[in-house]
Amino acid sequence: MESSEAALPPELACILDALYLALQQGQAPLSLARLSKRCALRMSTLRRFLAALEDAGIVSVAYQENGTGTAALTALGLQLRT
Repeated sequence: MESSEAALPPELACILDALYLALQQGQAPLSLARLSKRCALRMSTLRRFLAALEDAGIVSVAYQENGTGTAALTALGLQLRT
């Protein structure tokens, strides 16, 4: 039987792993620019994935007026990751 992570698209797995690692290293929330770079995703693609994760309650995203933002796992996201 495959793990649930293996069933995820690799982009989602990368996003979740990066956010989990940032949390474990005390660097949460993670900037969207850094997350985009770590997962090698265009910002528009990253934002689409984050919107879906936020709708599911797995990730919390905060956007600033200047267009930058941060993302972090929610309690539900952390539960799913562990």
